[in-house]
Amino acid sequence: PQAALPAETPATPTVTPQPELKPQPTEPPPLLSQNVALTGEARSSEGEETAHLAFDGDPETNWNAKNLAAQWIAVSLDDLYLVDRIELVVAQAPAGPTSHVLWLGNGSGVRTPYARLSDIHTQDGQTLTIEISPPQPVDDLLVHTLESPSWVAWREVRVFGTPASDAEVNAATPQLKRELVIENLVLPVQVTHAGDGSGRLFIVEQEGRIRIFNNGVENKQLFIDISNQITCCGERGLLNIAFSPSFPSNQQFYLSYTSLAGDLVVSRFTAAPDLETADPASEELLLAIGQPHHAHNGGRITFGPLDGYLYVGVGDGGSEDLPPHESQFPDQLLGKILRIDVESSERPYAIPASNPFVNVEGYRPEIWALGLRNPWGFDFDPETGDLFIPDTGHSRREEVSFMPASSPGGDNYGWPTIEGTRCLKISGLPVPCHQASIFVPPVAEYDRARGCAVVGGVVYRGSEFPHLSGRFLFSDFCRGDIWGLQKPTTSEGQSSTQFGRDAWRSELVLKAANIVSSLGTDEEGNLYFVVYQPGAIFKITRE
Repeated sequence: PQAALPAETPATPTVTPQPELKPQPTEPPPLLSQNVALTGEARSSEGEETAHLAFDGDPETNWNAKNLAAQWIAVSLDDLYLVDRIELVVAQAPAGPTSHVLWLGNGSGVRTPYARLSDIHTQDGQTLTIEISPPQPVDDLLVHTLESPSWVAWREVRVFGTPASDAEVNAATPQLKRELVIENLVLPVQVTHAGDGSGRLFIVEQEGRIRIFNNGVENKQLFIDISNQITCCGERGLLNIAFSPSFPSNQQFYLSYTSLAGDLVVSRFTAAPDLETADPASEELLLAIGQPHHAHNGGRITFGPLDGYLYVGVGDGGSEDLPPHESQFPDQLLGKILRIDVESSERPYAIPASNPFVNVEGYRPEIWALGLRNPWGFDFDPETGDLFIPDTGHSRREEVSFMPASSPGGDNYGWPTIEGTRCLKISGLPVPCHQASIFVPPVAEYDRARGCAVVGGVVYRGSEFPHLSGRFLFSDFCRGDIWGLQKPTTSEGQSSTQFGRDAWRSELVLKAANIVSSLGTDEEGNLYFVVYQPGAIFKITRE
């Protein structure tokens, strides 16, 4: 018999532990860009009661200024959004050429021009699309129409974007701080240096004194005291000092002040050989410009870094309630920037042959730019020669204008016809609103809700803050915020579309929270701002 086979022992199965399955995180779907203007607050130059109709999502309704260009419409968004495109739906009859500028606010409180739509043919119902590339943080938008064949109107203004992230919001937060370096001053209006290698700071006090500080220690003697020959205060007094580019050798410097007669005076003075003091009796009068009112003296004086000429800012001399017209009068110096040669042998000064109105009948040859209200604190970029001009507004806008170094001069900035992007509604203007396109528009503006009077200013070329290099720093006398204005790069200024890219940008550099009267630098390029009351000088440093 066959042997029985042993019974098979069933194999014990091997169980391999399986990892616990957990739901894998998934990327949230990207937010779709929405028309964020629907919940914004509308405003406009004319027809404000219907301005909201341009932001209601219904192209069958429209906002109509019921007036010719120049006109504007704007919307304040309910938050900061990352905007990727703007759509403008035209309301227009008849069809024809129009020109517009799109202004964007980026959360800093200042609007800057982003794109120009120049002399384009538009017709009713047409949609103009402006791509914002790369997307920009935006909380405010203004469309400024400069030319149109009919009343200015829009069916829709659409702003497409998504909520800005915390990182994008925080990117606009200043990372700088202020450091008190000098205090117990009396109404200081300027901090500057002599460019003589001494490292000294010169502080101009409105009551007529100039103090010298060396490493934070004040000289025992005043540099100069002309308090007995000026009218002070308000907007009058000792206003500015400018040192000759040859100060170490010729000992000469220049002051602007309001005389006892109320004139804006620019004079040459000579310092002692040790450059520590100056005698008021050394004064040589250059200019005495009559002021019809106590306000808007101007008074900024500075040397051009490329040509060595003295530039003098002169206000329009007008009252706040009645805008004067002298800024547009070519035979008067009020409301202008002047350009004179004070370093030549000709006395009291020579007229540069390259000034734009030399031998032009009816024009004062000193004029370099016109159409200004009170250009307090303009400044040159010391490397490029570009000129930034803050100009105090009338009642609604504060602005900064720009003159590139390549300009031959003669630019007209539009006062009293325009105040920023706003056209004044007063009769008898030398140039009416519908001709405002002839003026050079500003490159930055902010509303009076953000302050009361723009003050300049300095173009930063120091080494401590590379991200600020080339930016024009300016402030507001009432609010105290300090902004940095960046001009477009060459590539941004060019366009591959029918729309010209401006792409000026502003950023909030520091919340000073003081009454700031001006900004300045020392010889090393360090940044300072001047607090008017209580009088002090602060240095801007890193956190």
